[in-house]
Amino acid sequence: MNRRLLRVGVRLHPDKGMVRVHDLGSDPTSLQAPPPPGTSLVSVGYDQMWIGSLQDDVAITLLLEEWDTEPPSSPGPWEQEAFSELYLRGAVAVSTATGEPVLHGIRLVGGVGRYHLAVRARHRAEIARLYDDLLDRFRDGFNAEFQAALRALEGVEHYLVQFWPVQSAGPVRVLTDSPI
Repeated sequence: MNRRLLRVGVRLHPDKGMVRVHDLGSDPTSLQAPPPPGTSLVSVGYDQMWIGSLQDDVAITLLLEEWDTEPPSSPGPWEQEAFSELYLRGAVAVSTATGEPVLHGIRLVGGVGRYHLAVRARHRAEIARLYDDLLDRFRDGFNAEFQAALRALEGVEHYLVQFWPVQSAGPVRVLTDSPI
């Protein structure tokens, strides 16, 4: 039976159209770092990934979940999905593209190791289109009507990131305290 072990949600601005989900020790400039996602949903490296939004001015909602095994299909009309693996050293963090920490060091119950990863997105293209329409309608971004319409769009673009441990393919080794 699969159980959800952790659920954390946050609302943030996708600086430069990206959000970084990563291991605490990962370096966004290392050779193992993934390239920016562009218009793709994700770009995944060894111990970090970029989640791509199609805009960078409207706050998004990001939900992280840790499961003990593969989670059931997530309810709701998800428009895009991506699946991959990440190596995590017992904790996960979320940062903006400019390096600002949003969530720092959320401890994973599964500990250190490789994790399967499912990323699901909803309202990605719609919010980008609605924001472009908003900019076309209002030339003044400080206009009260513009600000009210912008607030109505905030948090509607959703991302669900689910982690669960990769099961070892080899035999389980038991370490004992007895002398060899």
